[in-house]
Amino acid sequence: MATTTAREARLSLAEAPPEGERRLLELGGRTIGVFRLDGDYFALADRCPHRGAPLCSSGAVVDAVEGVGDSARVTRERALVRCPWHKWDFDIATGRCAVDARLRVRRYPVRVDGGELVVSLDAGPAAG
Repeated sequence: MATTTAREARLSLAEAPPEGERRLLELGGRTIGVFRLDGDYFALADRCPHRGAPLCSSGAVVDAVEGVGDSARVTRERALVRCPWHKWDFDIATGRCAVDARLRVRRYPVRVDGGELVVSLDAGPAAG
């Protein structure tokens, strides 16, 4: 079970999401999606910057694909979260939208502290 204060949530690494999966946290009145990608942890706001859809709680985690048709190939497995309303994809590591590079999902700093994963609302590095 996550331990939260007004600005920080802590959960044991045993409760952290497995590779390619997500876990939702409530922190400071916000829902935050915590993802594990390539061994690192990332935290994103549960709000699509395009139209405000519940991105992390309702969006699908999908593969990044390059090319079309027969030339399409997976470049990174489970690296994107897809908006449930308009199917726009957002890079889990950077928050950047694949459809419109001007849009980004808000990211939150994540760090490992001993045996715990810590997500913070305070400014700091937002990558795992």
